[in-house]
Amino acid sequence: MTKIVKLYLISEQIDKDGNRVDYKEINSILWNLQKQTRDIKNKTVQLCWEWMNFSSDYYKKNELYPNEKEILNLTLRGYAYDHFKQGYDLYSSNISVLTEAVCGAFKNAKKEMLNGEKSVLSYKAEQPLDIHKKCIKLEYDKNFYVKLKMLNKAGKKKYGIEDDLNFKIQVEDKSTRTILERCIDGEYVVSGSKLIYDKKKKLWKLNLCYSFKANEIESLDKNKILGIDLGIACPLMASVNGEFDRFSIKGGEIETFRKRIEARKRSVLHQTKYCGDGRIGHGRNKRTEPAYKINDKIARFRDTANHKYSRALIDYAIRKNCGMIQMENLTGISDNKEHFLKEWSYYDLQTKIENKAKEKGIKIVYINPEYTSQRCSKCGYIDANNRELRAVFKCQNCGFEADADYNASQNIGIKNIEDIIENTLKISSANEKQTKNT
Repeated sequence: MTKIVKLYLISEQIDKDGNRVDYKEINSILWNLQKQTRDIKNKTVQLCWEWMNFSSDYYKKNELYPNEKEILNLTLRGYAYDHFKQGYDLYSSNISVLTEAVCGAFKNAKKEMLNGEKSVLSYKAEQPLDIHKKCIKLEYDKNFYVKLKMLNKAGKKKYGIEDDLNFKIQVEDKSTRTILERCIDGEYVVSGSKLIYDKKKKLWKLNLCYSFKANEIESLDKNKILGIDLGIACPLMASVNGEFDRFSIKGGEIETFRKRIEARKRSVLHQTKYCGDGRIGHGRNKRTEPAYKINDKIARFRDTANHKYSRALIDYAIRKNCGMIQMENLTGISDNKEHFLKEWSYYDLQTKIENKAKEKGIKIVYINPEYTSQRCSKCGYIDANNRELRAVFKCQNCGFEADADYNASQNIGIKNIEDIIENTLKISSANEKQTKNT
C-alpha cells in the first residue's frame, strides 16, 4: 500500500562555520536544479525519439527490432542516465529516477504520439525535483527534520555546500506526525518522492511517498458489491443491490460552509480598496493576500471533509461485508451534472475512498454511469421519463418509486451492469424496429 503525505519545509542549512545559510541561497540552488531537471527530461525525450526512429529503420532492414543492450550495451534508460550523469549538479541517483520516469512515460505515450492523438512529450519549467528513496533521511530532535541528498560533489563545490540539504518539517496535524514517526521507526518504508515549490506559500513542499502492508480483512465477501452514486439530492449515495439500507452524505454541511466562506471572501476582496497602511503600496497581490488565505481554508476543509466521508463509507462497506466497491468513472463530467460535482473535489474523494479501500482489501471497480440513473433497479426498464422529477425515480413500466440517487446506487452495485444495460438497449432497439415494420 503506497501513499503520499505533503510536507512543507523550512531551511535549516548551516555552513562550515556554523552560520545559518540564507533561505534565498537554498531557493536559488533548488531553482537551478529545477532548470537542470527540465533540461535532462527534454533531452531524454529526444533520445527516446531518436531510438524509436532508429528502431523503425532497423526493422525495415532486418525485419526485427533491435535489442537495446546489444546496440547500446545498456537499456535505453541506463543509456540516458549514463549520458546525463556528468555535467549537471544533480545527485546521480536522482538523475536515475527522472530518466527512468521519462523513458516510462515515453513508452506509454508512444502509440498515441505516432497516431497523432498526443503531441510529443515536452516538459515545461518548474519541474518537480525527483528524489531517490536513498536520498531521503528523516530525523527527530524535538522537531521533525529531513535531509535531502540533492547535489553531487561538483554541485556541492559549486554552491559551497558541504552537507546534504537540511530542512525542518512543518507538522500541522496529528496524522502527519504519526506518519513521520512510523517512517522514522521503520514501520512505514519511504519511497522515491518529489520536491515541489509552492508559489503561494513561498515554500518548498516534499511529497513524501511511503508504503506499508495493508491491513486486509480476509472475511469480506469478494462478490458482494457496494454501489456508489454521485447524487443530486445527496452528494454521495451508497447501497448494496437488493437491500433497502443505504449510506448517504447530505450536502448541508458543505453548502453551509461554502456560503459562509464565499461571503467572507467577497467581503475581504471588497475591503482591498480601503485596506490599511500595512497593505497599501505593495501591489494587488499583497492587497488580496487575505482572500488567498481563505482559499487555503476552503482547501483544508475539503481535504478534512473528504477524509471523514471516505472513512465513514469504508466503515459502512465493512459492516455490510462488501469486498468490492463500484463507483462512477468521472472522466468528462458533463454540463448537466449537479453544480456540486464540478465545484467539489470529487476526484479527491474517490482517491481517498480507493486508498482506504485498498488498506482493507476491498476491490475498487469504475464503471460508465450512463443510463444507471434512468434504469429501474427492480425490473431493468430504461427510459428517460423514469426521471421526470430530478430527485425522484418512478418506473414507467412497473411503477417502482424511490429516491433517484438510491435507485442509481442500486444499479451501480450490480456486477457487469454496463453489459446488462448494453444488452437491454439492444433488445429495446430491436423491438422498436420490429414494431415500426409491422
